[in-house]
Amino acid sequence: MNHIYKFLKELMPYDFFNSHRLRIGPNGDGGYVLLNDGLEDIDVLYSYGVNDNSDFELMFCEKFNAIARLYDHTVDAPPLNKECFSFFKEGVGPKKTSSLNTIENHINHNGDRGKKLVLKMDVEGDEWKTLLHTPISTLNLFYQIIIEVHFVHSIMPNSIGINLSEARIGEKTNVIRKINEYFYLYHVHANNYNPLYYIGFFKIPNTIELTFVNKKYFTPKKDSITIFPTEVDYPCDKTRKDIKLHFWPFYPGTIQHISQMIAQRGWEKWSEIIKLIFDRVVTKWKSLVIRAKLRRPTSFS
Repeated sequence: MNHIYKFLKELMPYDFFNSHRLRIGPNGDGGYVLLNDGLEDIDVLYSYGVNDNSDFELMFCEKFNAIARLYDHTVDAPPLNKECFSFFKEGVGPKKTSSLNTIENHINHNGDRGKKLVLKMDVEGDEWKTLLHTPISTLNLFYQIIIEVHFVHSIMPNSIGINLSEARIGEKTNVIRKINEYFYLYHVHANNYNPLYYIGFFKIPNTIELTFVNKKYFTPKKDSITIFPTEVDYPCDKTRKDIKLHFWPFYPGTIQHISQMIAQRGWEKWSEIIKLIFDRVVTKWKSLVIRAKLRRPTSFS
């Protein structure tokens, strides 16, 4: 179980002075949250994984007068044809192949070293090996990194925890730890198409949207007191409620949560406080029942 703890420990988020969260893209799947400060100076957005939605890229380019380089070997063209887009029918990977190339090679080919860059990656599981083999000096070129990580506990559609072995979690831990050398984790959002997996005292999302900010440009506060999901988060699956990350390492605790609710809304919303406490008790009970193997280890709450 220690390997689970080590992995989750690398996912502790930070808050920052004089900044706020900015959502770019649709209010659902395909939209991402960034730290607002300094985005107006970005020159190039590198976007890996286009599929059938490039609203994030278009909104980013229009808002910050940037250009976007879109890479995806699974489609022939982006869904939107815009002057600010450069599309390449090529994917990203740990080394060059017939259909893939590396982030480092892409940056060098485009002559983008020395420019202010943002990275967005949503490549359905290929992010782990790609990032593991990307030189940290290349990752350090980016101002912010937005990654959707997949298959943390299971390879869908079977939520059986096949990826929770020490070897598989260890590889993922190495990836996050590598990024954390030069970046702070700022924002976390669980994709609600997949359930949480309960293991021991821990809960693990299967697909997580992560936003990292470069340590060269940002100084964090001591500890994060942000409650996830935030007011700028939306469920990816609109038919299901968003997953509340009210557990370690994403959660500052029930007392901090209640104090924020009182500060923001006063005691008039006492019913919400009671519901929060009730939900915490239910979650604890659910965890105990799962540990006793009296129910399945997956849940959307």
